[in-house]
Amino acid sequence: MDAESRKTLVAIQNMLEQLLSGQPADTIGFKTPMPELQKITEQLNQLSRNLDEMNNLAADLSEGWLDGTLPPRHNYMAGPLKQLHSQLSIFTWSLRQLQAGYVVGKLENTGELFAALNGIIDQAATLSTQETDDAASVNSWRYHQLLQTLDLLHIMILEVDNSGHVVYANRSAKEKLGDIQFITVEQAGNKVLELVAQNKEGNAFPVHREIYEESSNLWYRVTSDRFLFPNGHAFYFNTIEDITEWIVKEHQLKMSAEMDELTGVYNRKVGWEALEQILAHPEQAGTHCIAFIDIDGLKAINDRYGHSEGDYTIKSIASALLSTIRVSDDVCRYGGDEFFIIFKNCTEETAKSIMVRSDEQVKVLNIQAQKPYKLSFSYGIIPVTNFSESAAELLKRADHKMYLDKKRKRLNGNNTNPNNVNSP
Repeated sequence: MDAESRKTLVAIQNMLEQLLSGQPADTIGFKTPMPELQKITEQLNQLSRNLDEMNNLAADLSEGWLDGTLPPRHNYMAGPLKQLHSQLSIFTWSLRQLQAGYVVGKLENTGELFAALNGIIDQAATLSTQETDDAASVNSWRYHQLLQTLDLLHIMILEVDNSGHVVYANRSAKEKLGDIQFITVEQAGNKVLELVAQNKEGNAFPVHREIYEESSNLWYRVTSDRFLFPNGHAFYFNTIEDITEWIVKEHQLKMSAEMDELTGVYNRKVGWEALEQILAHPEQAGTHCIAFIDIDGLKAINDRYGHSEGDYTIKSIASALLSTIRVSDDVCRYGGDEFFIIFKNCTEETAKSIMVRSDEQVKVLNIQAQKPYKLSFSYGIIPVTNFSESAAELLKRADHKMYLDKKRKRLNGNNTNPNNVNSP
């Protein structure tokens, strides 16, 4: 055996003697030419570090200290000690909660130590909740139960007295509003706190209000109630809930109920109701017009190029209509390849010019897209003059005029069937 290997074996023997005697062991810092011995020295060094970390934790626990450094995750030998540390931490926290008068749940850990603590918890609950003839006594257990529950809520809770002094704020309120001590209308700083400060004895409680806070771009629901003590002193209990997500979802739900999913225009139901609303108010001044639109050759596009191209065609025509109408006009999908537009307070001449712009926009789309088929539509415009008509009769007249436009285009040789268009 060479001298280096002998030196390594001696160092290993010394380290093992130190470890077995409970003494801190020095690490082996030199390297040996034998790979097997080098591996053993590295493992012993790691073992020495693991035992040292375990001894430090065990010493802390034996002296009752729980805030020391825990062994790292890769020290698997320290697993039971770390578990004991965790259990004792829970035990200590529970004792401190009991000492402060707060509610504590029974521990699930087994063993004599935890069984004794659970017995104390049961006894404290019994003593705290039993009835008493002393009217001045306070059920601290139930009181702290309520406070702890309020702290777990995500909504903000503020209790304010007549002078505006904040008597209680739960954890959510403190996190979002800061450590507020006093609330007045002049010092509120935001609309939510202004509502809280405006609570007066004359109000009909409870009061439910919704408010938009521009500075934070959030919606809140503020519910306030008033409680009177026997001495006449009033306290105002306010719950402040962030309802932004609910407002957004409500708006999205409303939009999804009104909009055609494929095109983003209004659906048939909304358009139909808008027409009936117009027809129900003949006294409203101004001339309204209706345009009925039909996409040319959609069935042939679907048959030859597939429904994905058909959907592209429908969406493209809808986009062209939306990009050229006025803000006051409504585009509605009647179904399949048909749309209608409600031109409010619009002459037939103006409606015609808008449809011409839509047609020009479609021509631009044809140039840009370079599809093997041509996008186009036919339309008919009628003024709304007979308010005794139903919405169905109105659309039927506009549809008939659209059909005349489609027939005229065919007679003029403007055949938009995609099967007659050369593929690129």
